[in-house]
Amino acid sequence: MLNHAVSWLRAGLPKAILGRLRQCDAGMSAVEFALTAPLLVLMLLGMADMGLATNEKMRLVSAARAGAQSGYGNSANTAAITQAVTGASGLNGGAVNVAVATSCGCADGSTVACGGTCAGGGSSRTYVTVTVTESYALLLSYPGFASPVTLSASATLRVD
Repeated sequence: MLNHAVSWLRAGLPKAILGRLRQCDAGMSAVEFALTAPLLVLMLLGMADMGLATNEKMRLVSAARAGAQSGYGNSANTAAITQAVTGASGLNGGAVNVAVATSCGCADGSTVACGGTCAGGGSSRTYVTVTVTESYALLLSYPGFASPVTLSASATLRVD
């Protein structure tokens, strides 16, 4: 038996078999697909995750705008503004933080005390700013990105 194996090696059969295997390309596309498929799936999941985060950001922008529009009638009623934010977007009130701020400014962009007069002699304008912040959990953990990610949107509306 050992003599048979030695004669087989001396005859150069392994070189012939390996040479034929090197020339044969059957199954090569399956090997290439097996090597690239995990990378393609990871890229697809990353794009889906970024799409979902962008969608959530758009919901936050819409909610902030709805809150600012709700504050148009009464900018001091922060409970009604918060309710408008959570109701307009379908966001859970416990998952989002709503901050309402009122400021006054002039037509030229300078800020003044509310009820004060501007440098040009005009009266000040009152603005309500609604900022909505949410902690968004990513589908996967990515190097360099902390999960959850804080998404934030803000809307400012002149109320008088």
